[in-house]
Amino acid sequence: MADTILSDALTVGALRHLGGVALAAGYASNIEDAAQDADLVSLITGEAVEPDVASGLLGGPECLAACLASGVAICDGEGRIRLGCSLLVGLDTLAIEPSAHQPGSRVYSGPDTWILLEKAWRFGLGGGRAVDLGTGTGLVAAFLTSRYDHVTATDLTPSSVATAAVARELLDPVRRSRMSVLRTDIGHGLPDHAFDLVVSNAPWVPSSAAGGEVCADGGPTGQELSLRFLSEAVRLLAPTGVVVLLCADLRFDDGRSPLAEALSRLRSLGYATEVEVTPGQGSFSFVDPVPNELEGLVSGRHVTVIVHRPSLTPSRH
Repeated sequence: MADTILSDALTVGALRHLGGVALAAGYASNIEDAAQDADLVSLITGEAVEPDVASGLLGGPECLAACLASGVAICDGEGRIRLGCSLLVGLDTLAIEPSAHQPGSRVYSGPDTWILLEKAWRFGLGGGRAVDLGTGTGLVAAFLTSRYDHVTATDLTPSSVATAAVARELLDPVRRSRMSVLRTDIGHGLPDHAFDLVVSNAPWVPSSAAGGEVCADGGPTGQELSLRFLSEAVRLLAPTGVVVLLCADLRFDDGRSPLAEALSRLRSLGYATEVEVTPGQGSFSFVDPVPNELEGLVSGRHVTVIVHRPSLTPSRH
């Protein structure tokens, strides 16, 4: 889907036009607003509308024809038009979430996407360089181009890299020039201590519950990959920079608390750390029966981790 969009300028223009209509109407994907135009909301969210409505919202008959020819728009059995993706709209930024995917290549968007966007708005106050590790749709990285001179978006799966590239194409030319998309494992190959802001919505679901989806699989307990993301984020962080990481915080009956232990080590090196529990998230469990790796789990909660690097180089002892 994303590769098809990228290969056709008219299709990109059609989605950009639809996004412009949505932004002008004050639409935001994470806010329910009964006053919004029902046809606009339907087309944005992948539901069917009449052809003349689709044509108007996509920028005209030529743009609609391009979307149909590329398969980005689909004509159903009743002659109505729907998109093969949802358009994500928030904070003057656009991205897509493909409706269909091959097993293991889902491009994730969910409630925590919008949590990370809000945290990026709150902590990403501007500077030279920012990076979004495991970018998925590219929405957060694209937003950060409004505040940073250059933003790097990384992901491991080709589907996410291509989808993030669509988010880049949907930006205006100035912001587009500030964003690059890189296929790599977390932050592999990126320079040490180079980024003023590092953000990430790390995979945190245990492998046994992730359904084979790379975007969800956080390792045997769900904590392993999150801790790798945290380690990479700290490595990339420039002096006085900030890490914002969404993940799970697990605690076991033998006293283990992997995230708390990792943050304690960072504080001993001079970093400042905070943990904010996601509102409305109580203690949770993942699967039944519980796999061996999660035996003894006392509590699990969804959190945002904030790490501030001091201006001086942290101690290494």
